[in-house]
Amino acid sequence: MEWGGGGEVDYVNCMLNYGYSLLEAECLRAINSTGLDAHVGFLHEMQIGKYSLAYDPQEPFWFLVDLAVITLIESEAMAKSDFVRTENYNLRLRSTGAREVGEEVNRRFNKMVECQGKESTWS
Repeated sequence: MEWGGGGEVDYVNCMLNYGYSLLEAECLRAINSTGLDAHVGFLHEMQIGKYSLAYDPQEPFWFLVDLAVITLIESEAMAKSDFVRTENYNLRLRSTGAREVGEEVNRRFNKMVECQGKESTWS
């Protein structure tokens, strides 16, 4: 995909939003596995229907999604055909685009890192 045609912000935000939803799902999985209530946040205000606690741990890990999207852009892995514009003019990922973004985000989540002398993954 050629970037710089004026619509790249839509494409980038579309990929970022999908990646952030994957990050939220990862946080919810961790919260649910510990038995905590995902609706009771510490940093984010509690609202009906919102998973406030899931938003708290997301912020330090946004960079993983950002790096995944930057990698997809720099490698030109995404094509215009990976996106669809809805009848409301919103941009959405097709299944092919969602798969590309999901795979790259998962590569970032599963990357081995060293912390305090131990190797672990971000996820």
